[in-house]
Amino acid sequence: MISHSTFLMPVVHCTVSVYRTGIRVLESLIPVFDLSVRLYLANIFWHGGMVKIASWMSTVMLFTMVYDVPYLPPEIAAYLATAVELGGSFLLAIGLAGRWAALSLFGLNIVAAFTYSQLSEAALQEAFYWGILFLYFVLHGPGLLSADALLRYLYRRRSSTGNAEKDKS
Repeated sequence: MISHSTFLMPVVHCTVSVYRTGIRVLESLIPVFDLSVRLYLANIFWHGGMVKIASWMSTVMLFTMVYDVPYLPPEIAAYLATAVELGGSFLLAIGLAGRWAALSLFGLNIVAAFTYSQLSEAALQEAFYWGILFLYFVLHGPGLLSADALLRYLYRRRSSTGNAEKDKS
């Protein structure tokens, strides 16, 4: 007669094996997820910066009459916002200084949400979601498919070969 434990053990082992394989597959997709979210956010803010450059007089007028940025003259606020949008989105897209790029865009996102009084509830909700995604990169970094990861790899490789050469001499 077959006992329940003899029957259940292979089922449990198979289930655990399938679960572990599923987790490994999902974890292998994290770098692709990080890259796709970085590119999504960078694209949004890159286009915003390009629109500002394409119509600079309108941009300065918006910062003068619509956006109520505290402590800064409107023209300087327009220059800063454009520089952060373009520079931050470029750096975020390639993953170079990814945490700092995400932090600067996070700050810009907050300032934009608070200074534009005509922001709809849906746009405010969207800015909130962007902020959460920026915070993800501030805390987590840009991920494995980034210039930061490549530089870290090259630095460690160089350090390890430098230590190996010291050990030989």
